[in-house]
Amino acid sequence: MKMKSFIASLIFIVIFVLSGNVFSEENKRAEIREPAEVAKDNSLEKQDNEKVQKVKYVIDFSNYSGGTVRKWLESKGLYCEGAAKYHPEIGLSIQDGMLFIKTKQPVRGFLVFKDIIIPEVSKVRIEWGIIKYPKDANFESGNRNQALGLYIFFGPEKLSSGYFMIPDLPYFISLFLGEADEINIPYKGRYFHSGGRFVCVGNPEPEETVISEFELTSAFQTYYEKEAPAITALCLEVDTTTTEGGGKAEAYIKRIEFLE
Repeated sequence: MKMKSFIASLIFIVIFVLSGNVFSEENKRAEIREPAEVAKDNSLEKQDNEKVQKVKYVIDFSNYSGGTVRKWLESKGLYCEGAAKYHPEIGLSIQDGMLFIKTKQPVRGFLVFKDIIIPEVSKVRIEWGIIKYPKDANFESGNRNQALGLYIFFGPEKLSSGYFMIPDLPYFISLFLGEADEINIPYKGRYFHSGGRFVCVGNPEPEETVISEFELTSAFQTYYEKEAPAITALCLEVDTTTTEGGGKAEAYIKRIEFLE
């Protein structure tokens, strides 16, 4: 019951809180075409055996065998919320073992991973890329839209959002790829100052597949000055609501690995 309540709160928060761009970050330092072919491949399968053996939990998109993409995602525990529920506001497709997420207008949508508990994780490794960045998106300039971001929630403890209309949530770190953002700078949002940080983990060229490795345990300890609890929820987000260029963006993701 507690987990169901938490998931319900999470879904509410990503729809209500993120609508209206309330995660308007403060700087705090401490398309009309088919999904493009990926130009540069640094596949996770090419990583050495020592790293592969340390993988504790994997989410991948390589075993799609046909049918409705949204139904297939649900079978993997990923549920569309916000504009992601509807086509063509957010287009979802599978190509070459990768999930492509494409927007053609200003929208915000989410893929919520339900019923996940991952204890004793030190690092996350993401294989992904951007085909089209939201026009002029940049945290420093205040245009904080993202073609794709991964929210990672930690533990059962809920912290104040800072606003009575917004439910409290556990600690989280949101990782994203930015066209011009500085890397590894934790940003605070308008709300959740006590428990939320947003971090750019790479500036890849369009259509460049990259592997982003992020030290979750050490980052959590640095940001929040305490030991990192177990991961209790995940969420993929796309947001083009305040960008120029008609809200067009496109990204893809192949695999997410959590390492001991």
